[in-house]
Amino acid sequence: MRKHTTIFSLNKTLVGFIVLFFMLTSSCSDQKKSTPALFEVLDAKRTGLNFENRLTITSDFNMFSYMYFYNGAGVGAGDFNNDGLTDLFFASNQGRNTLYVNKGKLFFSDVTAEANIPDDKGWSTGVSVVDINNDGLLDIYICRVGKYQVLNSRNQFLICKGINKNGVPMYEDQAKKYGLDFSGFSSQSLFFDYDLDGDLDMFLLNHSVHQNGMFAPRQNFIGTYDPLSGDRIFRNDDTIFTDVTKQTGINSSAISYGLGIACSDINLDGWPDLYCGNDFHENYYLYINQNNGTFTEETNERLMYISKFSMGVDIADENNDG
Repeated sequence: MRKHTTIFSLNKTLVGFIVLFFMLTSSCSDQKKSTPALFEVLDAKRTGLNFENRLTITSDFNMFSYMYFYNGAGVGAGDFNNDGLTDLFFASNQGRNTLYVNKGKLFFSDVTAEANIPDDKGWSTGVSVVDINNDGLLDIYICRVGKYQVLNSRNQFLICKGINKNGVPMYEDQAKKYGLDFSGFSSQSLFFDYDLDGDLDMFLLNHSVHQNGMFAPRQNFIGTYDPLSGDRIFRNDDTIFTDVTKQTGINSSAISYGLGIACSDINLDGWPDLYCGNDFHENYYLYINQNNGTFTEETNERLMYISKFSMGVDIADENNDG
């Protein structure tokens, strides 16, 4: 009898939990239905943004010949025509890079041809937006892949030459004039004043591809410089950029599989430092600015551990301690 009573008590408790569960579920369901959505998906007809990064595989060029075939091409955002609205620049791997001007109320207009965006169908990989000549107009730096199999692109620096009567920014590629028409395995550029002389210098993050010669001890690559894959630092000397990679002391070897970069003052000394994420087996690079035009790589000294196979990095004050 006692055993039966105990079982009955347990069953009654269980029934109570079940009833409470359904009450809470019902309440949550009703609350979910009454709460408006925070985000809404808008299709291309509504926004005018019909860009597609179409990829065509051939027997000569595909994922097996270029491992980053499906990595994408990048996008840049900024007020390119100075009307107070954020415009969008989409880069393409095999098609034409596309510029959309924001017309308001989240509707965009394709002004690519009118803005003189080059149509050479080079393989783009990353976009940076910067006013490099301090004229109040945003310029666009585009990283690309060149000197590899069927890819023969050079990085572009689209300098804004003004805004026409239709409110469209007009661009001209002046990468060669600025000394930044690099051709190799570029991933992303980062503009920052590493020497604190008042103008923006540039760190060029490059990636690499697997080849038989790269499967070797890491120490074999330390202190070596690869013309296509190694990262670069370009110093701004009155809007003419000089390659100062070797002077700065950064790694620039064939195993710099750079796919992510972030800039911040890591040690709070007032000078910008860098953090580069590398793909595959290469270590990350934590570059601490030495305040004299050079950097030291201090990953092992400052980090307890790192991941591998990076696709991107970021720096933030996660715990708000300054």
